[in-house]
Amino acid sequence: MICLFEDRLVEDLYPLTETRFAADLLIGGMTMRERVTAMVASEPVLLHGRGYLWSVYPDQFLPAQPTEPVLFLNARGRFQPSFFQSLSKETGWILRDGQNVVAARLAPEEVASLDLTQDYISFGNNLKAFNLKTTTWKFYRYLWEMIVDNGDAIYDDSKLIGEGTKRLLPDGVYRCGDHDLIADDNVTLQPGVVLDCTDGPVILGANITVMANSVIQGPCMVGANSTVKIGAKIYHGTTIGPWCKVGGEVENSIIIGCSNKQHDGFLGHSYLGAWVNLGADTNTSDLKNTYGQIRVNLSGREVDTDQMFIGSLIGDHSKTGINTMLNTGSVIGVFANIFGSGFSPKNIPSFSWCDGSTITPYRLDKALELAKRVMVRRKIVFSEADQGVLKYLYRCVHPESNV
Repeated sequence: MICLFEDRLVEDLYPLTETRFAADLLIGGMTMRERVTAMVASEPVLLHGRGYLWSVYPDQFLPAQPTEPVLFLNARGRFQPSFFQSLSKETGWILRDGQNVVAARLAPEEVASLDLTQDYISFGNNLKAFNLKTTTWKFYRYLWEMIVDNGDAIYDDSKLIGEGTKRLLPDGVYRCGDHDLIADDNVTLQPGVVLDCTDGPVILGANITVMANSVIQGPCMVGANSTVKIGAKIYHGTTIGPWCKVGGEVENSIIIGCSNKQHDGFLGHSYLGAWVNLGADTNTSDLKNTYGQIRVNLSGREVDTDQMFIGSLIGDHSKTGINTMLNTGSVIGVFANIFGSGFSPKNIPSFSWCDGSTITPYRLDKALELAKRVMVRRKIVFSEADQGVLKYLYRCVHPESNV
């Protein structure tokens, strides 16, 4: 039995971890949980994390009194297959990477001694400790680290997803380069499509449509049921999750799923949550005019990214109007509605309307009404549990409210 657990540093993966456990963050060709499941297919993968999210993950939690040993894995880690081969089958140990708990394997009675009612597990000091530094895992503290690493993650995940396809491409569709093209049989490729596998693999999931004259440059992954619009330019290091519609120009970005960037405009070095809609000609700046390193504001704390290229980090259900300009290193919470002329502020809180430089609260009832309207279009139920999480987050942002 495996348990993906959260630690306090998941708060630095804001705003994407506002509405999901870190185990469901997407990087490369799959989420953290999907990757572990693919590597250890014979064992159930359960979760532990922040209590306000428990209701949206029913029956997926570690039992307080398991009947078999449990391998705990930090949900912020991207693990390699060789990592699991190197672990001891004995119980009663903990593995650390500096201050990070990487893994621990505990017997049922040792698990029973933990307080699993808390958001974060305290493993105590009575376990045999290891402190190793290897290349078999990689931790992510900030979202931009995942953006930077996404191309390598796509390459690694392509080996887990499957062999390169040998299928014949339709007339007028062109492939170049020697890296794998992994394409489901139900992929529709229209005339003029170029699949450039020169610098990395291209992975195309089930029921995808890539419309005419689009270019996809590997390493790149497009998730199931997504549509790449006519003439799109999808550059290296990009992951598009399931049920997305994407057009225009996208470079080295991650879109977690069920989001739309249908129109012209540039999305670069960015991470988008679910149910995001970017209006026509929305553009993200991902490079300062000074070519300097980019600083990002996370919950009132300025963080130096050590990166020259960082675009926008956008939480679930946020929307932009047409011709919106997002500044370098922008952080936008959940349910933000952004419009108006000029560059928007770099830090826009959750549940906000932003008209240029003016930010006002977004009424919760209107936000929930919109979410229900949008989700039903994908035949997804906006559950009571989903609403409960959003009400909790709303109270955190607007404590004066009575919701």
